[in-house]
Amino acid sequence: MEQKNIELDVREDIRAKKDPFNKIMDTIKNFTAGDQLVLHAPFKPEPLLRVLKGKGFEHSLEEVQADHWIVTFTKIEE
Repeated sequence: MEQKNIELDVREDIRAKKDPFNKIMDTIKNFTAGDQLVLHAPFKPEPLLRVLKGKGFEHSLEEVQADHWIVTFTKIEE
């Protein structure tokens, strides 16, 4: 099965005061080991890091600018 590598930018959602949590959860719901989500956010998403860790994801962070973070989540557990 081919690995998923999905890029999702939620910066506009957050600027529009829309909570992107359900969009993110819908995106990862069928992920299997090795699949990746590359998330663009306007801040370091601390609560999301903890939630996805509990769902079997590891992450790496990159602060591109003060208002642009890239977080790569990789599914490590089934």
